[in-house]
Amino acid sequence: MNEPLPSAINPPKPPAPKRTPPPTITTAAHQKTHTLIHPAPWLYLRLELYGPTTTADELDALTARTYLTSALSQFLGLTGAAIPVDILHLRGREVWVRVARGDGSAVVAAVSGWVGGGGGGGAGQGSAVGWRVRGRGAWLGGLVGGDGGDLFGE
Repeated sequence: MNEPLPSAINPPKPPAPKRTPPPTITTAAHQKTHTLIHPAPWLYLRLELYGPTTTADELDALTARTYLTSALSQFLGLTGAAIPVDILHLRGREVWVRVARGDGSAVVAAVSGWVGGGGGGGAGQGSAVGWRVRGRGAWLGGLVGGDGGDLFGE
């Protein structure tokens, strides 16, 4: 009759110590905030037309649109002609445009490499026109700089 006692075979385990969470600091200096800035959906371009044109030094919206579409279709074909370009501002020979961010690099490549006929004296007589990219940026405020007088001012 030598039976082992149940407590001798499996002694009871001591209870696990209770963990207390670290104290939380609720002062304003220790609060965490998370801010996520999404990529801008637009690319803004400041373009300048160089070379002689049939109009005076003023560039109208129809001529600017024609030259932009010509540059895009010459570089990318029908796909380039289908890229939507928003003309935001015209002044003299400068044009401010907005394109989708995904199309931005294609538009910059198309307009910076395009040379078109200005209509003035035929090919080879100095009538070639082209676009010069004066600035580009994802945020219009950063591209304009200052108070926006360059874009919206007098």
